[in-house]
Amino acid sequence: MSEGAYPDIEAMTASLDAEASALSDQGGSLAWGIFRRGGPARSANADVPYRIASMTKSFTAAAIGLLAANGLDLDRPFGELVPGLAGTAIGDRTCRQALTMGTGFTKDDPWADRMESMAPDELIAWLHRGAIACAPADTGYEYSNLGYAALGMVAEAVTGRTFTEFVSTEVLEPLGLTRTGFDHTDFPDLVPGFRVDLDGGLHPAELTGPGVFSPIGGVISTVGDIGTWMSAHLDALDDLDARPGTLPHILAGNQQGRRLMDSQRSDHHSETLIYGYGLETRLDSRFGRVVCHSGGYPGFGSHMRWFPELELSIVVLGNTTYYPAQRSVQNAVDAGWAAAIGTPDLTLHRSTTSAAVPRYEAKSAQIQTVLDAANLVADFDDAVADELFSVNMDLDEPRDERRERFSRWRAAKQVTAPFTEADLTMVSPLRGLVTVPGNGTATGNGESTTGTGDTAGTDAADQAETITVGLNHLGEVQAITLSA
Repeated sequence: MSEGAYPDIEAMTASLDAEASALSDQGGSLAWGIFRRGGPARSANADVPYRIASMTKSFTAAAIGLLAANGLDLDRPFGELVPGLAGTAIGDRTCRQALTMGTGFTKDDPWADRMESMAPDELIAWLHRGAIACAPADTGYEYSNLGYAALGMVAEAVTGRTFTEFVSTEVLEPLGLTRTGFDHTDFPDLVPGFRVDLDGGLHPAELTGPGVFSPIGGVISTVGDIGTWMSAHLDALDDLDARPGTLPHILAGNQQGRRLMDSQRSDHHSETLIYGYGLETRLDSRFGRVVCHSGGYPGFGSHMRWFPELELSIVVLGNTTYYPAQRSVQNAVDAGWAAAIGTPDLTLHRSTTSAAVPRYEAKSAQIQTVLDAANLVADFDDAVADELFSVNMDLDEPRDERRERFSRWRAAKQVTAPFTEADLTMVSPLRGLVTVPGNGTATGNGESTTGTGDTAGTDAADQAETITVGLNHLGEVQAITLSA
């Protein structure tokens, strides 16, 4: 068979069944679907609603597209469209920049994932405290939930309707997405989401209601409805005569790549990743164009992906915090392709090179916060944590569990001394990488090597042990990540 062989559906199904079994053994639940245009679907738990997290952004982009078709200027600054945003750091950014992740405001989850119910006025007041951008606008790809929250505020300002009502009426209802919505009280059969603790135990995740951050990840849906959503996008690409301003025309436009993200390669294929409007486009040497988006939220993880040239689509929804659904889909597709070309045991080890972004330099306050946070791993101090931590930190992991996790890692990695600036690389103003002395080298140069979820391509003994600290837009600690 050729390099571009159609993935073997049986191999894909077997891979997803294995993922579902593994999550079930943990106490969770997986829903998935494989859809072929004109052919039978394969699915599990297709009618069970899950929170789809950042897959929501594709619905937000569709709503903004409808407004643009009716006169919204995508290049008009937020501060002019939403007067409350005037004078904030994001006030001079635009809808087009937000749609393509080009505002220069960096990745703000897990903080933003806890903020769904925040009111618009609260977010405006928060931004007036002095939000920090990582790069000038339009200079590169910076995944930003803040930009999509601003898009929702624009939609409400332009229409005089709530964002959730506008999307439900103008996007969901026309496509017959009757099992898709924003309010968890409308879904009594919503699968429970779980946080996984240090020892693998599951704890129910809190449910949040609609608010200013709903445009980033508030949608609840089913595999069946997402299958319809993906099909609508495939149909839109075929409808070359769609009238401008109609939903098919907008969905086709949203799938066009507009901002380079990164490139991936293995010994057997290559992919170029480009962000469009609320969707990611991949140019894959095996399959041609691929369109996708992932989602991660407290209690949930999701990924949808479709292949226009193959007329194939796939979606995976899991109910543990940040369940690695993208990995599950990638593994299934890789397994299907490997089986199709006659090498079912083939594993693709990907290396990734991110597109360069000219980021601002970190200021002394940000550097000190990162160092203080990293040193909590070496010596946990509740008073310091109280001063540094953003609101999401203790919600994401209770303080006692975090302290124990740090203790175990510290003992395993033989961390004995406080870290200094000599150990620190500021990747951006809001993200720092601390390398444990004597544990290899970490460059922070944007290159990484991954296989099917595990580090590959380098000897484990040569890898650096690192602590990554992420700050939110006010410079508060929103994440402390330890190397495996």
